[in-house]
Parts: sequence; structure tokens; C-alpha cells
Amino acid sequence: MKRLIILVALISSQAALFSQNPSEDFLGSWYTFGSSHRLTERFSLSPYGELRYYEPSSNYNLAFISLRVNYHLNAKSSIGLGYAYLDIDTVFEFDEVPHVKEHRILEQYVYNHKIGKFKVQHRGRLEHRFLEFRTRNELQQRFRYRFSLKYDLNRSFYLKLNEEGFINFQDQVFHENRFFIGIGAHVSKNVQIEAGYLKHHIRKNNLNRIMVGLSFQTDSRPPKTTVSHL
Repeated sequence: MKRLIILVALISSQAALFSQNPSEDFLGSWYTFGSSHRLTERFSLSPYGELRYYEPSSNYNLAFISLRVNYHLNAKSSIGLGYAYLDIDTVFEFDEVPHVKEHRILEQYVYNHKIGKFKVQHRGRLEHRFLEFRTRNELQQRFRYRFSLKYDLNRSFYLKLNEEGFINFQDQVFHENRFFIGIGAHVSKNVQIEAGYLKHHIRKNNLNRIMVGLSFQTDSRPPKTTVSHL
């Protein structure tokens, strides 16, 4: 219970930080939906969707949908190839264009391991971003690295921490960073829900966001059978 009180206090204090430009004037929100479908011992599919708002439930910012194919090298690591489509309202960010469309190709590597009671994940991702502005098209490329920690409080609840930095291959190299801390709950064996605070630095913006996510997993692999020796 003490951990939960500390977490709530941290979220509240961070969200109350003063703003300096229009996009920082609101406590915005990110709503995410993710899933993982294990098809075989080596392959899985990962659909993902996201809605972002400048306010908790209004003032549209971004819609994101993607599909990724993963190849599992072993129990701890995998590589993935995916496609994403984004519709972005960039008025508060860098121009007066209401919407920018983006088609994105991505490649990633994920490695999981444990440090004591902490579950650790490293994710490196390379993204090729095909942006459609009103008067031009543009190709941007970047690399992002995410470090994740997960700590089980009990069989039902866990704490989650993510730190992700972005390296842009164009101007303004270090243009984005995301820090997330929150709590998750196992609704059932294959369904989880998470909620927490996201500090999002992007270009000159310093954003405070509440993040709520739902995820689930399926597994189509046949159950492993044991051979009895009579």
C-alpha cells in the first residue's frame, strides 16, 4: 500500500508542473490497445492501436494503428518487422497544418531478462517515416531505445517503469524522450490493464500525460506433450 501511495503522489506532483507553451497547458491522455498472438514456436503477430488527446478525453492529437510480425530467436529475444499508419494533428507542435499523415516501416530487436525480482526488457527500434504534409512529402529516419522494468507486487498487481530515448537522423538529433511510471493489473490470465503518468519531451514541448492501456495475449501453439518411459 505504501508503494501505491508514493506512486500516486509522484504522478500528482509531476502533473502539476507549470506550462510554458500551448501544448503544455493541458493534462493530456494516451489510450492504447495492444495484443500479441503466438502462432508457432518462432512466429507471432502484434497488432497495436493508440489514441492521443491534448486533454483527458477531447482535443484530438493523434491516431496510430500498426501490425508487426515477430520472429522469436529464443525464449528471451526476438526480432520484428512492422508497418504503422498515423494521423497527426500538429498544430501545437511545429506548424499550422491540421493533419499530417504518416506511413511508417519499422524493424526492432527485443531482449528480456531478470535482475533479482525485476523483469527487464530492452527494445531497440529503427523507424523509416514517410510523412505527407500539405505541400510536400518527406522521409525521416530515427532510432529509439526503450528500457523497461516490471516489478510484481503480488499475483494481481505490478509496477511498471519505461524510459525511452529517440535519436533523429535529421536535424535536432535528440528530439524526443518518454518516461512512464504506472501500475498494472492482471484482469485474467491473458488480459492486463495499465494506468500511469507519462512525461513526454518532444522538440521544445514538455508534456504531461495520463496513459491508460489494455493488452491481451493468445497462443495457438499446441500444448507440449511429455513422453513416458514404461
